[in-house]
Amino acid sequence: MDNHQHNIIIVGSGLVGMTLALMLSRQQYKVLILDKSSKKELLEVKDFRTSAISQGSSRILKEISIWNKIKNKAQPINEIYVSEGINSNELDFKSEALNEGPLGYIVDNTYLKKIIFKEVLESNFVKFVGEVNIKDIKSTAGSATIFSNKGNFNAPLIVGADGRNSKTRFFANIKSFFYDYNQVAFVFNISHTLSHQSKALERFFPSGPLALLPMQNNNKKSSSVVWTVDSQLKEKLLKNKNFRNEFEKKYAEAFGQITKTSKPTIYNLNVVSCYEYFKERVVLVGDACQAIHPIAGQGLNLGLRDSYHLAKIISESLELGLDIGSRYVLKDYTNKRLIDKKLLIQATHRLNQLFSNNSGVIKAIRENGLKIFNKSSFLKKQSMMFAMGLMKFDF
Repeated sequence: MDNHQHNIIIVGSGLVGMTLALMLSRQQYKVLILDKSSKKELLEVKDFRTSAISQGSSRILKEISIWNKIKNKAQPINEIYVSEGINSNELDFKSEALNEGPLGYIVDNTYLKKIIFKEVLESNFVKFVGEVNIKDIKSTAGSATIFSNKGNFNAPLIVGADGRNSKTRFFANIKSFFYDYNQVAFVFNISHTLSHQSKALERFFPSGPLALLPMQNNNKKSSSVVWTVDSQLKEKLLKNKNFRNEFEKKYAEAFGQITKTSKPTIYNLNVVSCYEYFKERVVLVGDACQAIHPIAGQGLNLGLRDSYHLAKIISESLELGLDIGSRYVLKDYTNKRLIDKKLLIQATHRLNQLFSNNSGVIKAIRENGLKIFNKSSFLKKQSMMFAMGLMKFDF
């Protein structure tokens, strides 16, 4: 049983939590990671999804010497095409317009998680404890304590990085906004006869958006699919050949004929957004603080920026001898993350609502808006900088 004091405790060994731990470990700060899964489960993880890593996130991972181990397995995205359905009136974003490198990368989740978790286990400054069931969290003037089946864990600061159903958020009594989109996302991979040529497609339909994301394997003839539909259509699509037939209509041979389709994983879609980011020595990052619609593939990138800025603030505060769990320090984190978080949460929320509206008037506005937007190099460049995670919002 562990009843000892720790410098920093991170709850959750997802990509955001592990990245934060590695950032802090590079500064030789001792970190404890607690997770409900065992070490064996995390080493043998099989996740058939992919993650979209923005250009900004790749630079964050490069700072902690992780990106070099990932980039050879990462498929660059050099162009993104956005359209209303399969309309030829496309909004195009091309990396060559900015000279900042690829717009982003698509990485296999299984590979990504295993690489980062092995790095965590090899660190002399990160301790991992698995199979932890948190029963409560209590804060005092000088520290916070986690009560669990593995004993009590104390630290000046607890970081909740345990996802959209965060126990840390619940026990810290941090209130959040919740909205159910009444949509589901089908996530699967396809193989096709033509190369994707490092292009990603985002097609908006009244029933929900369809994203085709380029994958590296199969000689660039594979794509990851995130297909969002109204919840009421789920059962109908899963019957007989409805799923394949309906998908192929929306796919419209974008990269040639489909030769293989993996079994889809289904996720209910909702948004969770906390009204405050910390409370009494507990701070939240990633999906524990804000879980957004996958419409732009930005959830992980937003979480990685959380980790980057929190690690920086913790490091600066410790060097100055400040209490890292104090309201003063955590308020600084809130200030630095507020604009970025609010903008992206609202952007994904409103974008999904705008394109899910089947009104003829709204459709005309959308089509004209896309045309105007496509003609403005300034708007396109600003949008790309935002999506690539290269805009500066901290102050």
